Amino acid sequence: MTRHIAHGLAIGLGSLLTACSSLAPFTGEGFILEGQLPPDFALKAQAHYGVANDCNGRARTRSFESDFEDRTHEYRFRIPVNYPDGLCEMRLARVGLFIHGRYGEKDWQRTFDNGGLVLVDVLPDGAPEFDANGRLSKTAECTWFFQLSKARSRKGEISKLLSCTGAGAYLAGQTLPGKLVRLSFQVRKEERPARKNTWLSTAQGWKPCVPKAGWQQCQEPPVFSTFKMNDQECTVYPNCKE
Repeated sequence: MTRHIAHGLAIGLGSLLTACSSLAPFTGEGFILEGQLPPDFALKAQAHYGVANDCNGRARTRSFESDFEDRTHEYRFRIPVNYPDGLCEMRLARVGLFIHGRYGEKDWQRTFDNGGLVLVDVLPDGAPEFDANGRLSKTAECTWFFQLSKARSRKGEISKLLSCTGAGAYLAGQTLPGKLVRLSFQVRKEERPARKNTWLSTAQGWKPCVPKAGWQQCQEPPVFSTFKMNDQECTVYPNCKE
């Protein structure tokens, strides 16, 4: 979850995302990356290439992006495995994934987690392989973690972090052209506190604790505080009122 420190850098990116590649069609071999995104999720795939022959070239990247939608939606990218660039032959090394989620209408109510596809010569033990039809399917599970914001402009309001497990795969690079990777995302219904022993679960919902002096954990016995959510003063999450 250390990556989430940079979640503020993702503010405003959703409006820049488009549903197609940022570059013109290529002439080399490729594979398909597709899948399903939950409502209020977007995805950016950044393909990283290295020079595969003896030429005076440099590493390059290509980006493929799918925008936010307020419903469950599909994405589909055709990603080059190799392509010519002048006298150079460019070969795919990995695909970085940026999984964007939004939990409100305000710019700061957006964050992201990372995933990736890594090309290898030999698959690690236990890594899934393509089936007889050239297809590999996986589902990543994403969880929202809530906390009280410490930003001065919104101190005491609910903010969230996003964590996605299983958002990647190892792929055998030599056999990748023509294959299909289906990587879908689903969201756990239950949200969790971002830090342990900072909220206590009750029959009415999660209640934030006043921390011990010099600590982040709850006092014993616990003393509860209020918080702000959607311009309301609340005592429990997610229902606000007990």
